[in-house]
Amino acid sequence: MIISTTTYLFFKVLIITTLIQCLACSRKDIPYEALNYPATRKDDVMSSGYGKLKRHDLKLLIESLYDLEVKNMQEGDRGILVYTDKGIKRLKETKSDEANILFAASAYEHIYNNGFRQISCINKNLNGSYQMKYDKNNYILQDFNKGKVYVVDSKSAAATVGKALAEFHKAGEHFVPVPGSRARVDWGKWMEKFKANSISLKKYKEIVCLKEKSNGFDKLFVEHVDELLDNIYCSYKLLADNGYLDKVRQAMTCNQITHNEFKKHAILEEEAGEVFITNFEECSYDICEFDIATLFESFSGKNKIELINAAAEAYSSIKPLDSCSMKIIKAFLLYPKSYYKVVESAYGKRKNYNEVELELKLERSIRREKRKEELVKLLDS
Repeated sequence: MIISTTTYLFFKVLIITTLIQCLACSRKDIPYEALNYPATRKDDVMSSGYGKLKRHDLKLLIESLYDLEVKNMQEGDRGILVYTDKGIKRLKETKSDEANILFAASAYEHIYNNGFRQISCINKNLNGSYQMKYDKNNYILQDFNKGKVYVVDSKSAAATVGKALAEFHKAGEHFVPVPGSRARVDWGKWMEKFKANSISLKKYKEIVCLKEKSNGFDKLFVEHVDELLDNIYCSYKLLADNGYLDKVRQAMTCNQITHNEFKKHAILEEEAGEVFITNFEECSYDICEFDIATLFESFSGKNKIELINAAAEAYSSIKPLDSCSMKIIKAFLLYPKSYYKVVESAYGKRKNYNEVELELKLERSIRREKRKEELVKLLDS
């Protein structure tokens, strides 16, 4: 086929122009909007982890389900802040199903109605449900509290948090979930869980030792596994020798609900200086000592023993802790939970093969377990 010079030049210019635009797309210093291609509006899509959540869709969904007028939305580090005509709300994604969410929502209401008001309740929508489905995921809408993370760096601050936890546990007694909910029950599971984790770690060690070639993760795992197996055994013995099952029976008698994630990020300071508790979605039936151990683990600094003593004393003024309780708390502190979780990611049924990331996580978990060991030694001294 013969083409004219003019046609040839036209196609040549078109090809060169197209190549230049393609190269420009790959350059970081030229904004995408500067090219002649259609772009998604920035205000239509949430950034970061909420990239698939379109503002307009969410706005309409929240307004229709909760009878709210949504004025603005802002992505935060713990969910999406929703500014409405009835105050600020927080939209949070949750992995829990509807029955578990209903359990947590009824626990919120029980604790609130029992006098502990420094807690954020899950909002019920017009359909009578406490959840919202969007893009195949479950979300809950909560009242937002403007407080900042409560800083526990003094004995008085530790005492305030310890007292708040005891009051929370008091209000959580005699909880009966509503029909249709599914309870999270951790009563009596810990001794069996420690045994099962110990068996798994020994099995993983045997598998790694049979490998012809070990990677960095394998070597780090084998280097520390025996020491942490000893910690699990010590945790098991502490529970067995200090009336763990008696504590379980006591908790079952009063239907004790616990927070299950009582870390520093779940404790906020309101403008008036009051302690406000959040992140209650993973609550469960368990013994109070588990929450207390989680709180103690979150303390840091050179004065952490003073903080623990102050928190324990304040807690005991409302819900007394005996010597067995303190030994059980030590058992939970010694248990290498974070280490086991990372190892399970590498060798368990749901394997995660990002070796570099997992090795870094394993290093961090080992440092964390070392700090917990030191904490238990200080408590014993």
